[in-house]
Amino acid sequence: MRVMEEVKFRPMPLICECGFIPVRLKAVGFTSEYELVIHWRCPACGKLVYAVKSLADCCRECPENEGSLEAALLNACPGSEASDAAFLRRLGIKFPEE
Repeated sequence: MRVMEEVKFRPMPLICECGFIPVRLKAVGFTSEYELVIHWRCPACGKLVYAVKSLADCCRECPENEGSLEAALLNACPGSEASDAAFLRRLGIKFPEE
């Protein structure tokens, strides 16, 4: 786990069915199905609440990086950039700048 002083992030709204927001979280974790889980007890109605979001949805909601998505993918696996980019394009995947 990294600890950083300043991180660019997009807040994830948390709210109970009754309309109240959590005062304190009980736990944050992951399921075996690759989902983020945030757990708390609602201060208003007392229900145990589990906010569950797939990691794919989390990735889609991440703020934009300073660089492009293509650059991030290419830097993740140096040496295979051209073939990886070509493969993704053949699948119909377009990068934001295209």
